[in-house]
Amino acid sequence: MANTYVRTAFKIPVTTEEAELLEECFEVAAEIDCCIRGEELDEARAYYDERSAGFRAAFPIHPDESDPFAAFLDLWDDPDFPQFDADLSIGAADDSPGAVALISGHQIDVRAVANLIQKACPSALPFGFQWAYYCDRLAPNEHGGGYFVITGTDIIGGSTGWLMNEVLQSLEAKRP
Repeated sequence: MANTYVRTAFKIPVTTEEAELLEECFEVAAEIDCCIRGEELDEARAYYDERSAGFRAAFPIHPDESDPFAAFLDLWDDPDFPQFDADLSIGAADDSPGAVALISGHQIDVRAVANLIQKACPSALPFGFQWAYYCDRLAPNEHGGGYFVITGTDIIGGSTGWLMNEVLQSLEAKRP
């Protein structure tokens, strides 16, 4: 048996309000994951109503959804597991007003973090980060990395395996 890990660490410049929203999003994800079950809608609505105005603006209630956190849960490919699996620390910016967020982890959900940055950190866009994935055993195709470039309308990038396959397919298509 082998274990595979996804690792990254990066800093992102944010406004004070965005830093507060990032912290709140990490707290909400932890609370939903451990304590608020999907069938407990009254509890979820009460908890949603306690969220900041910034959170409610970034993740408004979907009119066609009973779960008030549906927009927030859209950050994840699997909303049944709302975990960033990352650490967040906020520090003061050295050369400008605002703050710097350090996001790091060794089992990080890079897609969810990219989605969060797009929603919660518009002042930092466009922004990009890289990650590495590796296996604790030497196993074929279990080492690589990737990147995301995040804009206000798109998240571009992917794994090195996906990028390599795209290049190989384009080269194959050019063969006579």
